[in-house]
Amino acid sequence: MDPRKNYYEVLGVPEGASGEEIRKAFRRLAKKYHPDVNPGDKAAESRFKEANEANEVLSDRKKREEYDALRRGAFTGGFRSGPHDFGGSGFEGFRSESFDLGDLFGDLFRGGGAGVSHPGRGSDVRVEHAVDFLDMVRGAVREIRYRRPRVCPQCRGTGRSGRKGCPACYGRGVTEVEERVKIKIPAGARDGSAIRVPSKGEERSAPGGSGDLVVELRMLSHPYFRREGNDILLDVPIRFSEAVKGAKIQVPTVDGPVTVTVPPGSPGGRKLRLKGKGVPTPGTVERGDQYVVLHVVVPKTRSEDFLRLVDRISEYEDPDPRGQWNGNPYNGINTR
Repeated sequence: MDPRKNYYEVLGVPEGASGEEIRKAFRRLAKKYHPDVNPGDKAAESRFKEANEANEVLSDRKKREEYDALRRGAFTGGFRSGPHDFGGSGFEGFRSESFDLGDLFGDLFRGGGAGVSHPGRGSDVRVEHAVDFLDMVRGAVREIRYRRPRVCPQCRGTGRSGRKGCPACYGRGVTEVEERVKIKIPAGARDGSAIRVPSKGEERSAPGGSGDLVVELRMLSHPYFRREGNDILLDVPIRFSEAVKGAKIQVPTVDGPVTVTVPPGSPGGRKLRLKGKGVPTPGTVERGDQYVVLHVVVPKTRSEDFLRLVDRISEYEDPDPRGQWNGNPYNGINTR
């Protein structure tokens, strides 16, 4: 989060925009600037990253409130008691902690929770992290930046400096610093799943030890693919002639383009299965399937020659494709 940036301008929405307006604006920009749509275009990639950053902040109510407060100069900082949401803010001037990739890889787990197992243990810090659709499918390593409450180095967590309150932490015993860790996102991770990084939450000087960092994954939508469980669906437009006569067409998959056969006489909505081209099941070698959903494109031309041709084609069409209703649109349908 960078309060110097105007995320509303980045997404092209007013400051009072609703959550739905923000989602629609981001989807529109994602379809236009996504790296898969603009391979090798660094400018488009940069624009997509800006939109992604803006969406990550403005689509989250707490992050948006904090961001708006920062822009108004009303943010006062300080440690918050109770549940924490440090969001992954990137304030400059804070100390950046070193990390070891092997030590900090978290394990995927379902759910979450506070995870407080005994008195004195620090609270878990929960953050949300937006992840590209393909990174969720293929797996990736990502760096997380977040605000971590740590034991005040000046008073060592006592909150006191002699007879007075500690001037560094204002008597709280903790200070918030920016920290960085790297997490491994397993291939096939689901939207809303979480990764726990042990001992990277609230730091405590008590014997209970530090809490954990809990990273909740939020999958960004893809301009073409959509996910249902471990299956991937792709809407593919085909010409009327291809639907009637059949054709071989090239379609994208998460593994790269493949050639599929459109059977002759394919109706709109027909699904073609690409076995094993879906999402992996974490921790296994199994994968879902990809389904190519055919959509017959109606020609836009309305010339007289074309309409005469349509009249000729209509002579070969099914004379009554809705004949099963027997003239009664409610036949066999429970209207209660």
